[in-house]
Amino acid sequence: MKSTIKKIVIIVLAVFAALLIGGYLLISSALKREKVQPMDFTQNLDLKKPDPVKDQPSVLFLGNSMTYTNDLPSVFSQLSQSGGFMADVYELTEGSYRLEYFADREDEVGSQVYDALENYTWDYVILQEQSGIATMAEETMYSAARTLDSLIRQAQGEPVFFMTWAFKEGISMDLLAGLKYRESREEMQTEIASHYINIAKELDAMLAPAGIAFMRCTSRFPEIELWDEDENHPSPAGTYLSACVLYNVLYDQSPEGLPYFGDLDEQTAGKLQLIAAGIK
Repeated sequence: MKSTIKKIVIIVLAVFAALLIGGYLLISSALKREKVQPMDFTQNLDLKKPDPVKDQPSVLFLGNSMTYTNDLPSVFSQLSQSGGFMADVYELTEGSYRLEYFADREDEVGSQVYDALENYTWDYVILQEQSGIATMAEETMYSAARTLDSLIRQAQGEPVFFMTWAFKEGISMDLLAGLKYRESREEMQTEIASHYINIAKELDAMLAPAGIAFMRCTSRFPEIELWDEDENHPSPAGTYLSACVLYNVLYDQSPEGLPYFGDLDEQTAGKLQLIAAGIK
């Protein structure tokens, strides 16, 4: 009996210690993240340009709900056509998916990615990471990005990193012992942006910084609502802005003056085209 009680006590103490250590690490990580210094979102990004520009590119989107909400691939396709580019667009998307899942041949969707990259030809493969991973788990993001980059280049294609946006109100979460963690939109976007910029530079890949376009737009045209009601996913305006950024990056051409407005009025679309045109 005493032996059994002793084992139970040891197990309870071990669990308690694990919780304390886990809580400490979580709080420590959060406190470290509070030191993020917001970047200058107006700075020149020196983006890699397409060489050469392709008039009829085959494009595959890999992403999650940030990509399929409002059907970004379709909006980009129609925007392309309005500018005289006949993009052949496809997508493999799944809710909450991360690049590490797409890079895993054993994953249900990942196996489809391998099939698409090994048996079909793509000029561009758009890579969109899950928002939470893009803020704090760069090793997970980078490892998967390197794997996908290798596969895409073996297939004679080029990867394009699609940088997403911060949550409208940033991050807010409850920690242990009643502590709360807050991170502003600017801080969250800085983390997302820095990780996308770093991996794109490492792999000499193209980058479509939609998240930075969001920040510039909210500063210049605050009347335009870029987020959906959940303050996370894009509104139709946010999706249209993202498509304009992709247009600018993939065709090395300003989207200003394009006649396709999606579900927006001409004035709003024109403002978003202007913001995307300034992404360099």
